[in-house]
Amino acid sequence: MKCYKCVSTKSWDDCADVKEEMTCPTGFDRCLKGYAHVKSEGASVEGFEKGCLTAELCENTDKINLCKGEGRECEINCCSGDLCNAAALQLVSTIVLIACALVALLH
Repeated sequence: MKCYKCVSTKSWDDCADVKEEMTCPTGFDRCLKGYAHVKSEGASVEGFEKGCLTAELCENTDKINLCKGEGRECEINCCSGDLCNAAALQLVSTIVLIACALVALLH
């Protein structure tokens, strides 16, 4: 499986500028797009990451150490399929899904 990889402490836009393709290690069968915001002792740090993850961790994000503890906010989005963690593709997929649901409800 191939995913985009990127780590940034600035923004998703910064991550988009420096993303690279990577081949996931054995056992890592999902692409991830994750955000973390950690507050501790008056300091605050944000992180933006794209990479590979296991299905188990995608389904149980409470097992990710960075997301555990007080003052921590995490948003982990996983997908399966080569390079599925590109921002534009996820946004289009979400919009199409919502539009289809609305059409189904109206008819």
